[in-house]
Amino acid sequence: MLLALDSASLRASIALHDGTTLRAECTWESSNRHTVTLLPRVVQLLASSNLTPQDLTAIGVCIGPGSYTGVRIGVALAKGLASSRKLPLVGVTTLDILAAAQPQDSRPLYAIFVAGRRRVGFARYRWREAGWRSETGVQVVSWEELPGRLELPAILVGEIEPPGREALRSLFGRLEIPAPAHHLRRAGYLADIAWQRLRDNQVDAPSALLPLYAR
Repeated sequence: MLLALDSASLRASIALHDGTTLRAECTWESSNRHTVTLLPRVVQLLASSNLTPQDLTAIGVCIGPGSYTGVRIGVALAKGLASSRKLPLVGVTTLDILAAAQPQDSRPLYAIFVAGRRRVGFARYRWREAGWRSETGVQVVSWEELPGRLELPAILVGEIEPPGREALRSLFGRLEIPAPAHHLRRAGYLADIAWQRLRDNQVDAPSALLPLYAR
């Protein structure tokens, strides 16, 4: 049973996946309370699924970028669980999780996250045979600079603040912003990615796994 943890933004998400089925998932508005909400929610999710920590066989975790505190708390819990029980650990980036939830499309996909101080982080993805694959590293710009960095027509998903919607308004018609459900980063998709990487033996050593922070 794989436990997936994502606390990299104001919304936190956790999931349980047995390699075939997404057994349970919980997503909530955590704000800045990751420290007091994350572990109790994990305990509750396990109990409601008639499982205990001893049933876990692997851990998947979102390593950022995102909220400095949120990323650090999620990675610390994941590394603690993996180290204490000698479980395989898989780190997945924020934007890879977000992209994995989007349907196939021939246009470029821009996955974004709020980077603070009126800034936004983004990466561009293209659909390949195996799904969405990143074409760029993470870049951080102001909301006002973002429109000039987009290759149009395109799709944009992720955290969009009010200044962002205003900055992107002139692109409407060439830039598709999907319905709200597509912008929610869910741990179920993190779990799917983590299981695939486990099968490919792409695991991370707990001592070497580091959070990614926006610069």
